[in-house]
Amino acid sequence: MSESSESPAPPEPAVPATVAGAPAGPPDRRTGPTRLGFGGVLQSRGFVRLLTGQAVSSLGDWVATLAFIAAAAALTSNQAAVAVVLILRLVPPIFAAPVGGVFADRFDRRTIMVTCDLSRAALISLVPFVGIGPLYAIAFVHECISLFFIPARDASVPRLVRRDNLEEANGLVLATSYGTLPLAAAVFSGLAVAAGHIPGALPFATYFRAHTTGFAFFFDAATFLFSAAMIAGLPLKHKERPEHIAFMSGVKEGFSYVLSHPGLRSLAYGLVVSMFGGGVLFAIGIFFIHETLGGTDVQFGWLAALWGAGMGIGLAVVRLLVKRGEAQVFVAAVATCGAVLLVMALFPLLWLAFVMAVLFGAAFSIAIVVALTLVQRVTEDEIRGRIMGGVQMLFRLGLGLGALGMGALAHSISSLTLGPITLDGNQVGLAVGGILILFGAVASLGAVRAPAWHTNPKR
Repeated sequence: MSESSESPAPPEPAVPATVAGAPAGPPDRRTGPTRLGFGGVLQSRGFVRLLTGQAVSSLGDWVATLAFIAAAAALTSNQAAVAVVLILRLVPPIFAAPVGGVFADRFDRRTIMVTCDLSRAALISLVPFVGIGPLYAIAFVHECISLFFIPARDASVPRLVRRDNLEEANGLVLATSYGTLPLAAAVFSGLAVAAGHIPGALPFATYFRAHTTGFAFFFDAATFLFSAAMIAGLPLKHKERPEHIAFMSGVKEGFSYVLSHPGLRSLAYGLVVSMFGGGVLFAIGIFFIHETLGGTDVQFGWLAALWGAGMGIGLAVVRLLVKRGEAQVFVAAVATCGAVLLVMALFPLLWLAFVMAVLFGAAFSIAIVVALTLVQRVTEDEIRGRIMGGVQMLFRLGLGLGALGMGALAHSISSLTLGPITLDGNQVGLAVGGILILFGAVASLGAVRAPAWHTNPKR
């Protein structure tokens, strides 16, 4: 294998820090020629294995998400049942992600990821045969398992690619998480059609004709098996870990590490509010298009597609932008998310909403990629799992607060008059969300002022 994440190699010159004023970090231990950009990332066969597995697994996950929604609706004929499924996918991060981070620091990360994939494959295969109560339970447990997998994955990325390729590596992982959504919708529809036309001579044909989401769940289970096979071959040699990491004290140590590091502490503020912006747009976007702008589902689809296109643009340009300093770019990206929501609220024009969706998607993806890169670069490997677990908790917490909080605010207000301006509830929700994000961007300015991103705080 051309690259080994653990094999000793002659020390290389330290990579210059991309954060303004930060000293150079420790030598990069990855072997092989230095090459910046996506080509440099794809030199790592180990990372390509991880990325391929994640792309396939993410496709299956989006298919299963659509299937969960459809199955809940079919079992209950109640919109509230769909909301419960979505909430159950947001609640677990409050406790599962930090504990998952402790596991990632205590046990072999490759083993954790493979075990999680196999467990999710078995669990998701049960969904076609259960009622609404067990479906809720499976959705909850499934998300909890995912939040053991993700910290182990994110903590492993710096051991698979060179330090100066982390932006591209994180961007590609993020792209696999969201970029498969359009294809997933087509796959879900195709599997539903196939289930409805299964030949009567095949076993369980009558059952699957009546439960057309069944094939979608089996498809997701197969993608988890594929991901497990890819991860099993990763060049992640076992490292000596502490024999005992008490779970509660381990979680506490992770939080203490962040609080003792000015840059990470400020970064946490920005992470919450940037994801908060994503939650606001998720919750209010379709109502803003329908009620405020008088649009249709087709135009909402365009808004979502343009947001996705913007995320792709952000991933493509992040390498160029970080030359100005990663922390500065992060704060600017968060502030841009807030400014976009304000513009959309104050100038309710369909064409402008489309333009702003592209800008929001770009800023949103840049903020996430830069945040992941800074966190991975500054944390020691021995505690990186816990820190990445905390990052995932902040991601989901911000998304949930934005969706539930601003969504409720928008639907509780019919209109608000401010002098010559009258805003409907959707505009108020977007405006308040944008203002809160801008305050969060100001709070995260400490990330720029942090004296040294590459020095470890005292613990």
